Amino acid sequence: MYDTDAISIWWIAFALPGSEPIRTQESEGRKIPAFVLQLGITLDLRAPWNVATCVAIIFVCLTCIRHAKTDVLFLDYFIGMAIAGLAMDAIHMILLVRPLHTFHHQKQTRSAHELPWFPRFIWAAQLCASPRGVGWNHQVKNLPEHRAKSKQEFVVSCLTSAAEHFLWFDLAQFYIRHNPVYQSAAAFASQNFARRILACSGYLVFYYCMGVTVHSLISAFAVSCTGSEPSSWPNLFGKWKDAYTIRRFWGRTWHQFLRRFLAPFGQKMAVYLGFKSGTNGSSYTQLYTAFFVSGIAHLGGDAVLNSSRLGVSFPFFIYQALGITFEDMVIAAARRAGVQETKWTRKVGYVWVICWFIVTVTPWVTAVGVAGVEGGGTAIPSKFFPPSIFEILVRSVGK
Repeated sequence: MYDTDAISIWWIAFALPGSEPIRTQESEGRKIPAFVLQLGITLDLRAPWNVATCVAIIFVCLTCIRHAKTDVLFLDYFIGMAIAGLAMDAIHMILLVRPLHTFHHQKQTRSAHELPWFPRFIWAAQLCASPRGVGWNHQVKNLPEHRAKSKQEFVVSCLTSAAEHFLWFDLAQFYIRHNPVYQSAAAFASQNFARRILACSGYLVFYYCMGVTVHSLISAFAVSCTGSEPSSWPNLFGKWKDAYTIRRFWGRTWHQFLRRFLAPFGQKMAVYLGFKSGTNGSSYTQLYTAFFVSGIAHLGGDAVLNSSRLGVSFPFFIYQALGITFEDMVIAAARRAGVQETKWTRKVGYVWVICWFIVTVTPWVTAVGVAGVEGGGTAIPSKFFPPSIFEILVRSVGK
């Protein structure tokens, strides 16, 4: 069996029946779109049947989004985004390319379209389970690699990372539990901007550190207990020191789980508009198309959180394309003026990026959080999370 990306295993872990938040009929339905997509890839259909299959997959995704609510904010947003992203991937996989003929894993010895039906279905499942294309011919660029020289060193590194990020996750959980503004949409939105920055940071640290912790633990388990190699488990996120421009943040530091279908959409749109490869017209068409499609994928999260607030995520992603365009203009002007990149220009870049995301992320997280609470969601349901370590320590000191 081919090695796959950890994010799929993380998603499956949330969807397994033994997990309390998802022990519902709605959660079981989230597995259906992935199954239908895999089936569509396996059948290798041509027009007009591929169009009909794609429409069917999108219909299944929309149906599942309507029934996927768990009333846990981070789960609802993640599940909705994952299903909508799968719909975008279906357009890519069914209409824009022929996966059985286009993609191959480095361990393959024959083309996938030559395989019998059931091995093709397994191959399609493995393809869908690796959104970053780790070990495939379409592996996305700039994936962060571990410096570990042995499996033992890799496992120790993953466990250390998991422990460090769990502490930050636990601190964020403690803060969210005991801050009343997370329980009221009106209270959260009425905070002054400085307090809202802190409140939104609590959300982001919670989500980010939870993801890294789970990913690190899965990576350590896969490498220590299976035949998986460390190279099959690149870090979930890139290095923060690379994020001295907005473009580099999205291209190197942030996760790349949507890039498999974002890049083809942008390339197809540039060709459709008649721009030649390598020109500014082609580059910026791809940039704006990628963020537009990413915004569409995040609408699924909005829909599950609160269907009456559909679209609250979308502006954030368009702003990113505008920010990168402005940034490129400033950098180009600086280069024409003879300014060279140094550690000092990078420091200015870090300040710029921090300020940019304070201004754009805060309204986005506020809108999403308020929409979720208004829709009946809860930030951290007590019955799904054990007491935080910090809460236990505070109680011990209080005694």
